Amino acid sequence: MLIPHDPVEALRLQARRTAAFLVKARARDYARRPMLMEILYPGLGAADPAVLIAVAEHLLRRERKNPRRWFGFGGEVCALNAKAALLLGRTLRRASAANRISVC
Repeated sequence: MLIPHDPVEALRLQARRTAAFLVKARARDYARRPMLMEILYPGLGAADPAVLIAVAEHLLRRERKNPRRWFGFGGEVCALNAKAALLLGRTLRRASAANRISVC
């Protein structure tokens, strides 16, 4: 891995790695305890992968449409939660498709 000499670029790269880590960790939490997703949208904890993906995409579109002022920590939490739900939905869809193929 090439380490940039520009401190701004280094900070940007670290922010991407941190965001990816947070999304993956939250998706794992949602997989362990699906009812945590009820906070994002009612009924999401028991939804099938297609519904989970659709709702997560809707939540992401809503977050992008509503610009916020950044005052420090916490302004990006809704987007990270939606991305984690989207990641979990895609993973569950992939796993269910793999199960259907192997069973046939």
